[in-house]
Amino acid sequence: MSSEVAVATCECTHEPPHRFLISQRTRLRGGVLVGLQRVDEPYPRRDVFVTDREIKMGQDDVFKACFVCVDQGLRETAIVLPKADIELGLPPA
Repeated sequence: MSSEVAVATCECTHEPPHRFLISQRTRLRGGVLVGLQRVDEPYPRRDVFVTDREIKMGQDDVFKACFVCVDQGLRETAIVLPKADIELGLPPA
């Protein structure tokens, strides 16, 4: 298991978007655990698991439910995570 702290940003599809910082990455069996910290307002850090299957799909981005929108009872939207940022600095699977 490897952990990396290279910084990357992403946002959800809500208007106005919630902005997040990828503050931690850890390669686990079957995928990558990504730590997301909200940067536009104080909010607890959350970990999101991105499976190897999601990373290998043909798109440039992985979409995960926005936990801020879900917590606020808003229509569920997606956080757009660029694949290049998910695996940034991690050893190959």
